[in-house]
Amino acid sequence: MTVREAAFAAYMKIMDEKAYSNIVIDEVLKSGEISGKDAGLFTELIYGTLSRRLTLEFYLQPFLRTKVKKWHRHLLEMAAYQMIYLDRVPAYAVINETVEIAKEHGGRQAGNTTNAILRNLMREPLRDPSEIKDPQKKLSVETSIPKWMISHWVTHYKTEGAERIAQSLTENPEMYIRVNSRQTDPETLKERLALEGHPVETTALHPDALIVTSGASIMDTDAYKDGDFSIQDVSSMFVNTALDRHDGEVILDACSAPGGKGLHALEKNPSGHVDLSDIYDHKVRTIERNAKRLKLDNFDAFKGDATEHEYPGMYDKIIVDAPCSGLGVIKRKPEIRYERNSSDIDSLVDLQLGILDHVKQFLKPGGILIYATCTIHQMENENVAYTFIKSNDNFKFDDFHIPALDFTGPHRQILPYELNTDGFFIARFKKDV
Repeated sequence: MTVREAAFAAYMKIMDEKAYSNIVIDEVLKSGEISGKDAGLFTELIYGTLSRRLTLEFYLQPFLRTKVKKWHRHLLEMAAYQMIYLDRVPAYAVINETVEIAKEHGGRQAGNTTNAILRNLMREPLRDPSEIKDPQKKLSVETSIPKWMISHWVTHYKTEGAERIAQSLTENPEMYIRVNSRQTDPETLKERLALEGHPVETTALHPDALIVTSGASIMDTDAYKDGDFSIQDVSSMFVNTALDRHDGEVILDACSAPGGKGLHALEKNPSGHVDLSDIYDHKVRTIERNAKRLKLDNFDAFKGDATEHEYPGMYDKIIVDAPCSGLGVIKRKPEIRYERNSSDIDSLVDLQLGILDHVKQFLKPGGILIYATCTIHQMENENVAYTFIKSNDNFKFDDFHIPALDFTGPHRQILPYELNTDGFFIARFKKDV
């Protein structure tokens, strides 16, 4: 199987079976189907096509004379991505191999149609998105962000803000790691990883964060296997900043998998205890594996639906990293933009409020409740936070401080262009004594 055949098969699995891109890519790379020298191109073809899909559709549309089947459209999008955005491979080579793949899936006629479409794409000038009169539609096509998202951001951040958000989500994300402070410190870990051929840089954004500067998989290092660090975006680490944990506390991470925020709290809480729960058994096992790798032991991980589970005790602090639309992590999981629609939001808001309304009873008087999402949607974020406060007289907003953002206040929407991190929302509530 060639690298393009493998990428096409993976792309169809992501688009048609709603599989997670990062998981599909990781599975193929670990299977050995792709040689090491082709791993970069394989990953680029999938992430690149996903990230530019709406733009590619716009460019291809004039050349689609008849109705095209879904698989065929996927194949044409991947070919168009290579021809328009990559210059390492000549267009004729892309066309020839794409035609062969089309023949395998749809016979000679599909191959002929593919050849004609792609040769026209190669010869003719591309359409210009700047000619689109509707400014929101234009931005949608330019950034491959669905128009309903653009419209929401224009409403809440005005046109300039929406443009900055959308453009930032087209950029390659920084990769951060979280230093396991139970075992090492940033400088020591930096030196160890350098010896393993994986350079990292310190950052002022968070004391536990390092920026990965190497392209190779840092999870193949002995430092990772020994539990010296975890993969976590720095905006997610700010939950620990807002939590302002103190050693000896009993903490609940109620929607935990894969355990990043709760295990971060655990690393900072050597004489305390953290409970980590999730609704799925296999995700609880993931939490346990991560905790074992990090050599942490003062925790319990268990299956529990955060809307109804009877937790085993009362907690000093509770983290609710709620299920959400995930619009803040589009640059890492580009398929999210095509899987969400505006009608999803109401049900997510109901779920988020249901979780908060249930777990609040397990918080001690004077305790802290953190609500967090990895999205950029006012209904899921500020609206949920204010609705919760309005419905619970015994809770109030409570200020926290994020030095990297020069922010002090009870809630903060982190936008992806601010620090080149994921889009994230954090709110902090305090329960009356």
